Amino acid sequence: MKWLVTLIVIAGLLLAGCPQPSAPPMAETPEPPAVETPADGETVPPEQYDKTWISPPSVMVGNFYPGARAEYMISMHNGNDEPAEFSVTFKDPRNTSEGFVAAPPEAKDWVIIDDPAPTLAAKETRDVLIVVEMPEYAESPPKWEFWIVVKDVTQTGMVQTELACRCLVEMK
Repeated sequence: MKWLVTLIVIAGLLLAGCPQPSAPPMAETPEPPAVETPADGETVPPEQYDKTWISPPSVMVGNFYPGARAEYMISMHNGNDEPAEFSVTFKDPRNTSEGFVAAPPEAKDWVIIDDPAPTLAAKETRDVLIVVEMPEYAESPPKWEFWIVVKDVTQTGMVQTELACRCLVEMK
């Protein structure tokens, strides 16, 4: 019995020291572009804060596969002088990038938006988590695209602006 316990302990120690196979690669997401911060005493150019914007304009999710999960952040900025309420939604693309097709209809169920109705204070910038989680049984084209659309719902008038982040997904 002691011999069996000793053998199990030694095998465990040997396995702990061996390199383990890595998990399948998760989807790659690029970092959003860095925003330069002013040096002490400098002021930020007003054009950077007086406009409503989102960043990044596009996200590439590579090596994706059924059962995978990818997470990325979208930064959004309220350039208004008043607080504004926004909506963050999944949208089928009006046109797709070269080599990509529109996401399959069930893809809207694979996209989770952490805060779909944020309210931002005047000149506030906030990150919203976007998760793409594809079920193990799902099927999709090799390259597909969807958009995450951000809209200031406090806008009035005939013309209302939507900002979109292209999400390009390449399957493994």
